[in-house]
Amino acid sequence: MRKIIYFLIIGFAFQNCSDNVEFNSPAVQASKNGTTIWKANFLAADIDNGGFVVEGRNAGERIQLITSNDTRGTFKVGGDSDNVAIYVDSNGTVYSTKNTPDPSLSVYPATGEIIVDDIDGDNPMNVFGTFWFYAYTSDGLSAVNFNEGVFYKVPLVGGLEQID
Repeated sequence: MRKIIYFLIIGFAFQNCSDNVEFNSPAVQASKNGTTIWKANFLAADIDNGGFVVEGRNAGERIQLITSNDTRGTFKVGGDSDNVAIYVDSNGTVYSTKNTPDPSLSVYPATGEIIVDDIDGDNPMNVFGTFWFYAYTSDGLSAVNFNEGVFYKVPLVGGLEQID
């Protein structure tokens, strides 16, 4: 009898864990400025100009992660890299890893990584990975950072336009 109760408890625990994973799938989320969790309520991916475009949107805000090719790997962003991470706030202000900071704000350049861990074979295919980045406005006077970012099971559905 004890074994049956033990197995029922273990089975119930595993059932609850699997419900939590299913609830968070798919997802684009990250820690924004180290204080809040940013979660997308719309997400999609595209292959454009030979690389991935992964996008998440939330209440007028957007994150776009753009890689130089459509393979698994680590893509450095910032500086002269063809890879870029972009955030647009609810006021339409664009922060990009292509922008450099004003020296009065920071001596640290825009930087980050987009790591594409997997591309599955579902229809539509899905992209999985992680990211972090520091980005600046075009005048270099404002900054935003995202860390511990995750994109999980983002469908490759196409139709996205890259943010300039």
